[in-house]
Amino acid sequence: MKKISFFAQISLLNYYLISELIRPLLFSIIIVTVVAESIGISFEQFKFLINKQLSFPVLIYLHILKLPEFIVLALPIATLMATIFTYQKLSSNTEIIALQSCGVSLYRLTYPAIITGLLVTFIQFTFNDIFVPPANYQAAITLESSLNINRSNLKNSDIFYTEFYQDYVGEQNQRSLKYLFYADKFIDGKLQSVTLLIRDAQRLKIIITSSFAQCYEQQEYCYFYHGSHSLINADGSYGQRVMFDTMPLYLPHISSQFQADREKLDDREMNIYQAYQRLSVLETAGDRREFLNLKFHIYKRFSSAVSCTVFAFLGGAIGINLQPRVRYNSFALTLGIILVYDAVQIISGILIISDVVSFSCLWLPNIAAVMVGVDLLIKKTTP
Repeated sequence: MKKISFFAQISLLNYYLISELIRPLLFSIIIVTVVAESIGISFEQFKFLINKQLSFPVLIYLHILKLPEFIVLALPIATLMATIFTYQKLSSNTEIIALQSCGVSLYRLTYPAIITGLLVTFIQFTFNDIFVPPANYQAAITLESSLNINRSNLKNSDIFYTEFYQDYVGEQNQRSLKYLFYADKFIDGKLQSVTLLIRDAQRLKIIITSSFAQCYEQQEYCYFYHGSHSLINADGSYGQRVMFDTMPLYLPHISSQFQADREKLDDREMNIYQAYQRLSVLETAGDRREFLNLKFHIYKRFSSAVSCTVFAFLGGAIGINLQPRVRYNSFALTLGIILVYDAVQIISGILIISDVVSFSCLWLPNIAAVMVGVDLLIKKTTP
């Protein structure tokens, strides 16, 4: 009689446990997505519908556009719920005890959950980067159009842009102003009544004023029209003054800030590449709070994706039980864990954005969840 190799048995066990996980996982994703979307946007949008600010077809269209975002939000929760339910069912049927009696350790039983979690992590991150940002942008544009809001009219007066030198003195990073760009208004594609201050690390060097300026998309130059170029002496007095009709200036960072303002994308409407581009613009502009806020948003995307794998492991550790009569309410337990996880993440986010703690603290909920899972398995393994 042909013997089945050990590795074939392991593969067969993986296949069996993963197949047991897939159905409750898909079911959990559907349920959590529907509930999350209903709570998240339905009530507010139905208010718009009652007030006749939105038509019913537009309401349905908005729900379809917001669906990818809520699927992404549902994946970690659904993964936790599905793994708790599946391993608890296996424990109730004494399959866990039978497998352990065959020499399969409790740690080994969590491998299929981790494999499933890694797959969900990949799907969540890819979905969140490719489908969610354009869908959110289209949903925002559709809603704004229905409510007669034009985002291009926002921030069209008192427009400031700054750029800083980054100087390193010893181990300290010191910043000093390089450019200060001010425009009174933005009308018909033109920045009106523009003033540009240019300085080096020590003092103000040049003042440029112009009646209007233009920064074109995909260009690193800003063009100033009908103005003057004034040199500033070392004692602070005005030096030579030159009038000009047109003057191009190489201002790549100012131009990037201008284009970012024109796009008017919020955190949820940018993919990772766009977010990192915006991050570099904010770092150059010296907007520390917005820089921290966007960096937190980027890190959160990564930690949220990783949480799918972490929750798969934690759910398996919770669901595995050598006492078949002991049962958990998987929904209530999942809800409790998610509330604690989100509370810790929110507190970490507040401290990070306030520049009190480092970004590594954002990983604390995931690290804590892994430690809890390991501790549970150690206690269940120890006689």
